[in-house]
Amino acid sequence: MSIVDPGDAASGGPGGAQPGGAGPQGDLPEAAERRAHYSAYTSGLTVQELAACEHMGMRPVALVQGFCAMGWNFSFTSVGMGMGGGYNRYGSGYRTVSSYSCPHPWVSDAEHHQYGFNSECTDMEAAWADGYNRAYQRLIEEAGEFGAHGVIGITDATKSLVGSGVREFHLYGTAVVFENSQAPRQIWSTYLAGQRLGKLFEAGLLPVSIIAANASISIYPVCVTEILEQGSWDNYVSPGSEITQLSDAHTSARQLARDHLKSRLGNDELHGADLMVHEYRSFGLEVISAELRGTRVRRFKDVEPLPAPVPTVRMVG
Repeated sequence: MSIVDPGDAASGGPGGAQPGGAGPQGDLPEAAERRAHYSAYTSGLTVQELAACEHMGMRPVALVQGFCAMGWNFSFTSVGMGMGGGYNRYGSGYRTVSSYSCPHPWVSDAEHHQYGFNSECTDMEAAWADGYNRAYQRLIEEAGEFGAHGVIGITDATKSLVGSGVREFHLYGTAVVFENSQAPRQIWSTYLAGQRLGKLFEAGLLPVSIIAANASISIYPVCVTEILEQGSWDNYVSPGSEITQLSDAHTSARQLARDHLKSRLGNDELHGADLMVHEYRSFGLEVISAELRGTRVRRFKDVEPLPAPVPTVRMVG
């Protein structure tokens, strides 16, 4: 297992790792005696990922984290053409992406929604990006305190803390250094670890940073959408019909998330893409939120296979 010298920047960092005491001389194997003079480190890696990390010449130095808590209710106040009112510091609030008409022209009930539309919640997207970026910058700043070259195996543990009123952005990963290598100008980061990261280097690609984008679509339902979601039907709506407005909302959210992320990649590529879709309800409206994330990579050399791993266990017949 990799070890951290007490004089390394990782010693005495968050978590308070302290140097271990030496064991009785001559009673322990040489490797065990050597380990006893070094301090421990924290890591979010599995045993397999740690082994692959060492094989690539990387040394873990610390588990690093970044947090940001965002007030979430305010970001919905402009959803649905201003329903709920309120002040929003992030921008225009919404952009209509599709509209729908009622097939019941003779119905004039005030509660019968003759028109419906799906809108992109640009204020919610900006608030999400703000919270995510703050958490990421804090993760990188903490990694810098340990002299890290990069952060690998990043986990995104973003979640709602108190109902839908507070959104916590939480990123954590393992800070690493390349042995006998000069620190890069900027700390790189990746969701990848272990063999997947090794294959990335083998393919001649270098991780630049994690990257993520959010797209949110609010649904102001037309009557047909309401009828089908409630499980009822009439002469114009059969119970087995597709809920077109809802399908369109999901499709738009996924496409917009992809477009938002692609606009930030430039000439780089995306590796290990992961798409998550959530549904919220606020002020009586349904919101579809799509989050697309992955590792931004850049080619730095031609494909060069890694050396074959050295076996550590042999079966003797």
